[in-house]
Amino acid sequence: MAHTRSNTFWIYAAALICLIAVGLYMFSKSDFFNVEEVRAEGLSNVTENEVLQLLGTVKGENIFLTDTEALAMKVKLHPLIDQAQVEKELPATLVIKVQERVPAAMILNSDGVVVVDLQGVILKFYDSWPAEDNPVLTGVEVPETIGPGQKIDNVNLNKALLLLGQAPAELLPLIGEVHSTTDGQISLYLTSGIEVKIGFDTEFTEKLKLLQELLNSEEYKTVEKAIQYIDLTAGKPVLGR
Repeated sequence: MAHTRSNTFWIYAAALICLIAVGLYMFSKSDFFNVEEVRAEGLSNVTENEVLQLLGTVKGENIFLTDTEALAMKVKLHPLIDQAQVEKELPATLVIKVQERVPAAMILNSDGVVVVDLQGVILKFYDSWPAEDNPVLTGVEVPETIGPGQKIDNVNLNKALLLLGQAPAELLPLIGEVHSTTDGQISLYLTSGIEVKIGFDTEFTEKLKLLQELLNSEEYKTVEKAIQYIDLTAGKPVLGR
């Protein structure tokens, strides 16, 4: 008899679990979990409306059936957006977390100015000089066939951007121009007008550190007005007057 009662208990328990599971499943499919709000975070140069347009129609969809990875890929189609992540906030909210591309340099083009990030991705074209204050890259050509969101495949550009990426934060505002020659040499021009010869390097960290130390030294400050160029091609700074 006790054995029969035990079997009956487990049958009822299994039935109850099934009912609960079915109930939860039906509840998850109800309008209660339809997306009602989409919120974007991390925006600065991109508007929330631009992000929503890229997402398409998501409001009204069941949040459990929403493909967050697919939505993130859509958001990343924007030329000013580098990374995007879509998260669900139950019961009915999608949060779009965005990391925008950061302007790193400007390239003088025949039609105006092209702004790129450190990866060489085109962010914007300007017909006139933009308000953004970034180093100018010369000796680099921008193909006519590419536009915002596309990466420029150029050896000289890659080297110039590598230099900017390795520059100490304190030094960056002092760099007005980075020039690349056809034979692969690279120089930079300080905002003071002084040329800094770097050479053929692709590893700039040590030379830029030496440059920063030189510019901060009291000895250099006393002769700065007489300096025409700084030669770092051999590693040790040589001052040209």
